[in-house]
Amino acid sequence: MSLIEGQGFRPWLAASTASVFGDSVTFFALGWAAAGFGADAASLVLTVESIPLAVLVLAGGVLADRIGIRRTMAACDAAMVLVMAAFAVGAIGGAGLWMLIVVGALSGTIQALRRPAEGVFPRLFGVDDLDRRMALVGSAHQIARTAGPAAGGFLLGQGGLPLTAGLDAATYVLVLAALLLVRPPHEPAPEPGHVSVWRSLVDGARAARRTPGVVPVLVAITGLAASVLPLVMLALPLAGRERGWSAAETGLVSGAWVAGGLVMTLVVARRGAPSGRVAVAGPLVAVAGVVLLGVRTEIWAGVFAIGLVGVGATTLTTYLFPAYVARTPPEMLARFSSLTQLAQTGPVLVATPLLGLAAGVDVRLALVIVGALLLVTVPPAVRVVRLPEPIPRGV
Repeated sequence: MSLIEGQGFRPWLAASTASVFGDSVTFFALGWAAAGFGADAASLVLTVESIPLAVLVLAGGVLADRIGIRRTMAACDAAMVLVMAAFAVGAIGGAGLWMLIVVGALSGTIQALRRPAEGVFPRLFGVDDLDRRMALVGSAHQIARTAGPAAGGFLLGQGGLPLTAGLDAATYVLVLAALLLVRPPHEPAPEPGHVSVWRSLVDGARAARRTPGVVPVLVAITGLAASVLPLVMLALPLAGRERGWSAAETGLVSGAWVAGGLVMTLVVARRGAPSGRVAVAGPLVAVAGVVLLGVRTEIWAGVFAIGLVGVGATTLTTYLFPAYVARTPPEMLARFSSLTQLAQTGPVLVATPLLGLAAGVDVRLALVIVGALLLVTVPPAVRVVRLPEPIPRGV
């Protein structure tokens, strides 16, 4: 086994983290440029990027199982190099709204096809220490996402959209090169091509339903996605305005969610996933944060409350995700991964407008709904904890 094969995970992690940073820069730059056309335009650009993530992610799972996980990631990264390079050139004379919409739609489509493969890529290096490996990926990527907007603002001032898009294209070249060099030791064989796409989807869904622990994990993830993400993206800004917080103060409170989650992933990356009993207490910790946010209006209370939400949610996910991936049949890794991706994106599209209606009546009502949704995640999480440890199946 060569040096690249034996130690391929860390070179890929470094390159993929750079790519996530480039994506975060671009996401900020697109939003900022779209905001110049008005609030409706900014919402449209962000929406056309989000919808494919919910609509096409299952197809991405089938694609990766059919042609190979690493090949799918490489093909999508090559496509993103072309998209961002073209955007960098096209934006030299200024970017119209139509260009931002096209780039957002293409980016969302490619990411939908890529994410199921990326979610299980750490599994291709073995099930030993899978929890630490996945936590290391999560923490590195989270740091990159946190740094991206600040860097994006600076780069926009230096060279505008051509510079930010060019940087993103360069980071995709980097991760593409890493994927072409790295050979994961436990990559499964692709599915036979004669199986129809619909049949592949049905087979994956049936296997997921039969695999112990899969359905409870998906239910728990759905509960977290429908509560935590709308809380941070919608309910928190509305609460900040109601309480007279400035934009900077509200941003500080929102950042506590990232900080709390990052602390937990770094701990897991070093020490391993929490025990089952600790993991199922995570949603309760998050509920405590929601309650604190509802009863106290000071900035310090908001920071502490949202930090608790980040710690609590991540305490559960750092246990659930490795358990889920370890139970996945090797020949269906990407299809199982696409189910978790759908469980994270689909509920947000439904819960966000409903939570907005509740917040229009009273922000505290929206917080009550968020707390109730968090509690919904506890019973399925308990079911997963009570299952016996999965038996590794060779990868």
